Amino acid sequence: MSVVAIVGRPNVGKSTIFNLLTKSKSAIVADFSGLTRDRKYGNLKDTNITLIDTGGINEESDDMSYAIKEQTDLAIEEADFLLFVVDAIDGLLPLDKEIAQSLRKQNKKITLLINKSDNLSLEGSSSEFSRLGFKEMISLSASHNKGFAELRDFLTEYDEEDEIYDADFEKDTSLKISIIGRPNAGKSTLVNALLRQDRLVVSSDSGTTRDSIDVPIELGEKKLTLIDTAGMRRKRSIKEETEKFSVSKSVESIKRADLVILLLDGSENIVDQDIHLLGLTLAIGRPVMVVANKIDLLTKLDKDNLENTINRKLKFASYISLHYISALEKKGLKKLIKLADQIYQDSLKELDTSILNKILKSALHNQQPAMAGRFRPKLRYAHSGGKNPPRIIIHGNNLKQVQDSYTRYLENFYRNELKLGSTPLEIIYKDQLNPFKNKPNQLNERQIKKRKRMIKRRKK
Repeated sequence: MSVVAIVGRPNVGKSTIFNLLTKSKSAIVADFSGLTRDRKYGNLKDTNITLIDTGGINEESDDMSYAIKEQTDLAIEEADFLLFVVDAIDGLLPLDKEIAQSLRKQNKKITLLINKSDNLSLEGSSSEFSRLGFKEMISLSASHNKGFAELRDFLTEYDEEDEIYDADFEKDTSLKISIIGRPNAGKSTLVNALLRQDRLVVSSDSGTTRDSIDVPIELGEKKLTLIDTAGMRRKRSIKEETEKFSVSKSVESIKRADLVILLLDGSENIVDQDIHLLGLTLAIGRPVMVVANKIDLLTKLDKDNLENTINRKLKFASYISLHYISALEKKGLKKLIKLADQIYQDSLKELDTSILNKILKSALHNQQPAMAGRFRPKLRYAHSGGKNPPRIIIHGNNLKQVQDSYTRYLENFYRNELKLGSTPLEIIYKDQLNPFKNKPNQLNERQIKKRKRMIKRRKK
C-alpha cells in the first residue's frame, strides 16, 4: 500500500484536502491555524493509497509546536510520496521556502498543491511558486472542490501497483476500543503506553487532543483499534466552536466502538461529568469499563478512599468493572486489555430462548410487577433481540404499565443469571395485540332477550 503524507505550514487547507480525498469528514476543520496536532490516517477512495493528515509546520519553538513537528516528521518518514500544500492567497512565504528545502532532503517524490486558487487571477499569481523548483504543481480549491479530479487521477497513476481497492481484503475486524474522559485524564498517554511509542501528542496542558484518532495495534494475536478522543467538559464550560466539534467526534467514537473505556483521573475525585459520560455511554448501549489512571500518585489510603467514592457514586451501575492503572509507569495495562476483551466477548453471547424464558419465570416467581389500576402486567415469554449490547424482547399484555424499577430488576436478574459482567442489557417490551379490540360486540337474539330480562329485574 502506498502512503502519501499531506504537509505544509498551518492553515493552508491540509485537513480539508484530506477530507475531500478520503470523502469523509474525519478531520476537524476550522478557520484558524494549529488545529491538527496528531497524525490522522485515511484511504483515498477506491484505491490502495493511504493518506496522512499532519499538523502545520511553523517557526515557533514552544513544546506544543515541537511535539506537532515530531509527529509530522514521523509521517514524512513513513510516506512514499509527499503532497506539499501552499496558500495561493498568502503567496510564497519564507516559511514555504524553508519547508521546501527541508522536504527535498528526504529524497522523496513531492508534488506541490497550490490551494485556494479560487479564480483565474489567483491561478495566474500562483506562478511565483515555480521558484520552489518542483516539477509537478497542481492548482486547486478545497473550498470549491476544484482540481480534485486531476489530483485523484495523478495519485492513482503514481500508485505503483494500481490495484482496485478491495473492501473485503481490507475489512477491519479489530476490536474497536474508544477511550473517553475529561481533559487531562491521560487518554493519549494510555494509547502511547500500549503502543510503546509516542504516537500521539501528550502535554500537561488540558485539551491537547482535538480530534478522534484511530490507532491500530496488535497485542499478541489480538488486533485492536484504539480510538483516542478529545476530553469532554461540561457544556457550559465549552466556549470555542472547535471544542463543540471535538466533543461531537468523541460521541461518534462511542457509537462506532465495540467497547468503551471511561478513564478517570485517579488523583482527583470522581465528579458529575464522569457520571454523565458513563450515563451517555450506557444510553448509547456500549459495553463499558471504568478505569482510574495515575495510581502512581496515590497512597494505599488514597486508593481505598477513591474506590469507596467510585463505588458509592456508581451504585446505579454497580455491575461495571473497575480497574486501576498507571499509564505513565505502564502498570496494569496487560490486565486492562484482558478485561476489555472479556467484556466484549460477554456482549456477544448467544442467548438461548428456552434459558431466557426459564430466567423470566424465576424472576416473576421472586417478584411480580406492580399492579397498574385493576390489572397486573403479564409477562408471557422472552427471546433474544440482538447483541452488543444484548437485547431481550419480552412479550405480554399491558406491558406499557411496567414500572422502570421493575425493568431494572429484570435487567439485573438477567445479567446475574447470564453472567454478562459490565455489558449493559436492554429490555424491550412488546404488547400482544387483542384481535377483538375496536370490534363491536354483536349480540345474538337469545342474548338480547336475556339482557332485556336482566334489565327488568334490576328495575323491580
